[in-house]
Amino acid sequence: MSGQAGVWDADRADRIAASAQQRALPMPRLLVIDTDNLHRMIVCRTADKAGFVPAGAANFAEAAKLTQTTIFDCITLDLSLGQQTGELLRHLRELDCEAPVLIVGNRDAAGCRETLRFARSLGLNVGEPVPKPVDVGMLRYAFEQIKIQRRLQPGLAAIGLSETT
Repeated sequence: MSGQAGVWDADRADRIAASAQQRALPMPRLLVIDTDNLHRMIVCRTADKAGFVPAGAANFAEAAKLTQTTIFDCITLDLSLGQQTGELLRHLRELDCEAPVLIVGNRDAAGCRETLRFARSLGLNVGEPVPKPVDVGMLRYAFEQIKIQRRLQPGLAAIGLSETT
């Protein structure tokens, strides 16, 4: 059992080191998870114009593989994954994901509200959902705010503050 804890700790340490190196990169990374190829392309293009390096995933398996090899600064998650949405949120929690997760879907739908509650109960960094169809201007604004937070975080940590202080 202690051997497994050592492996987990080493994996976590590797992710933390990679996160620190990635924050030094000039362009943040975005994971766009959506089963709809056209929507995924629109979000990726919007992210690119906002100064992100986007990567797309059409399903849980693709998203899980990408999150194992790359630390993302932001994740958009469309509710089109159905039951796999919860599985993906659990996966992000297991990775100690700190990236903001933008849930894309009809904010008035019961499924969207339940997903938000579940993500927050896992301690994930989620805000209000982005309605679908996506307002590209609104989405770009959200990406710009995330970039600002990303730039501020190292400075806040250096003086003993968190982003919530």
